[in-house]
Amino acid sequence: MTQKENISSFRKPVAYKVAGVYSGFFLYVGIVLPFWALWLAKVGMSPGEIGFLLGFPSLLKVLSSPFIAQLCDKWGTVRRPMMVLQALASFFFVGYFFISSFSHFVLVTLLFSVALSAMSPLMESYAVRTCDKYGLQYGRVRSVGSIVFVLVSVLFGKYLDHFGYDNFLYFCLGSLVITFFAVFFLPREERKPAPLHTEQGAEGLSPLKFLLTSRPFIMFLVVLSLIQMSHGFVYVMGSIHWATQGLDNGAIGVLWAIGVVAEVLVFIFGGRLVSRVRPMYLLAIIAAFGAVRWIVLAQTSSLPLLVIVQTFHGLTYGASHLVAMYYLSTRVPDKYFTTAQSLYSSVPMGMALGLVMLLSGPLYDVFGGQTYYFMAGLCLLVLFMVRSVRRVENESSPPK
Repeated sequence: MTQKENISSFRKPVAYKVAGVYSGFFLYVGIVLPFWALWLAKVGMSPGEIGFLLGFPSLLKVLSSPFIAQLCDKWGTVRRPMMVLQALASFFFVGYFFISSFSHFVLVTLLFSVALSAMSPLMESYAVRTCDKYGLQYGRVRSVGSIVFVLVSVLFGKYLDHFGYDNFLYFCLGSLVITFFAVFFLPREERKPAPLHTEQGAEGLSPLKFLLTSRPFIMFLVVLSLIQMSHGFVYVMGSIHWATQGLDNGAIGVLWAIGVVAEVLVFIFGGRLVSRVRPMYLLAIIAAFGAVRWIVLAQTSSLPLLVIVQTFHGLTYGASHLVAMYYLSTRVPDKYFTTAQSLYSSVPMGMALGLVMLLSGPLYDVFGGQTYYFMAGLCLLVLFMVRSVRRVENESSPPK
């Protein structure tokens, strides 16, 4: 995403293949993110159980993804591990067709989520490296997945209003299988397994140890964690809260879609801006918009206002993700890149986000929609941290 940004992202066939993987993956996300919690409620899960089932898989990322990614850095390949993990995820998902008790849901979710959560950062690693290699704009290739999400969340919401949830799991499984075949058709990588002494670096450190002892990298993870944590409540209880306010599935799907339309625009047009402004300054601006977004969601169920603040998702998720990809691709050595990508996926997008998702059900039982004020507080913490983070960056050189 850092080279030859004047080149159209879709003049080369490889762009369509990478976009195909994003399309399959976000076909699944477009079904699950807006409606999985509603489906769980329909099969008898309580808000606390729903929060647990949606939250604890994110915590699992920190236990599996970095170690799998470190092996991929050592082997010099991610395509084959992606295929294996996607196949396992599809296989384990079949378990949802045969279970009904909460304990069984926990077991199936555990197995399924370990595979799928480890696959996601490998997909991002492959995409960023491919875009750098072929002179493609990462944001534009990535935007294809978001466009698919928009279409699916709107159309599937209307489908559910008319036909109900009887075939819900079949749509989910079908999207996982489509993603597997999209990964299968990706170009094979030029495998360059790193010798042990090279893979560990001059300091004799493994990729994980090297990154986790870098103060700037740790602070980068902390700031992004706070921003991503603030999304946890809306991911788990947003649709349920809107439904209790009288919105139907179609309107809920549209609200999710509006947020991702804004995200698409940021991915398409925001790449150059992200590369020209200091990451922490951008993250401070993003956090300010996040605080406004969550305060408004806490105070109103007015559809026009919800539409306006949902556009802020383009910044709170889309722009923060672009900042993260820019930071990783420019300040982390290539030999550690997949491991760094997995840490971004497993800490801000995994452990931190998952913790809030776990608490979302109990918080909603007590505070209802007022829980959004806590999410605003997480964003405000970023504003207090920015100066300290800049000082750490000035005192410490980036990883070399």
